[in-house]
Amino acid sequence: MNVNTTSMYPTHFLRAVELIERARGKYGVASENWPYPTKHRFGMPQDHYYAEVWADGMDWQTSYWVIEEKNLEKPQIQPLLIFDQHEDELKFNHYDFSTMINAAMYYRRDEMWIKKKDYGFYTDSIWPYLRLVDNEVKYVETLRYEFEHASQKPVQFWMNTDFIPPQYRVRTEKRKHSGMVLLSRNEK
Repeated sequence: MNVNTTSMYPTHFLRAVELIERARGKYGVASENWPYPTKHRFGMPQDHYYAEVWADGMDWQTSYWVIEEKNLEKPQIQPLLIFDQHEDELKFNHYDFSTMINAAMYYRRDEMWIKKKDYGFYTDSIWPYLRLVDNEVKYVETLRYEFEHASQKPVQFWMNTDFIPPQYRVRTEKRKHSGMVLLSRNEK
């Protein structure tokens, strides 16, 4: 039995555990914990875009997966965010973490279905504070990013670039609450 537990969060994906187990091999993500649904979901089931975020990982770090049903196709899975260690994840305040996940799925829905290139209030609240740390690819589709603003200490993680608007994917400058401070990639 792969998962013998209960969850406080419901799911609409009936075989999500199997999808995650297969995706671990495809993306090279290790886990010693059972996958479980999180509170993060976006859209309506059986619509043109519906997504849920699931988590698993090692005892010392968490991996977040996004399971999507796009344009009524079968569910597909990709890594969304992967932390190197729990200490990194604990630096994230809950509001910004949840809002960043919503921003990622809001963008993805627009990209897959709506196609208006309107990223909502996330262009003020999330995307300006995300910056690329380096171009090293890990887990097939993720790059190292950092999120920071006046009330959020810097936190680094691996994020899937398919869930970041193109103009923010390669941004390397660091925005401070007192103004913009530009950093070249060599000044890290």
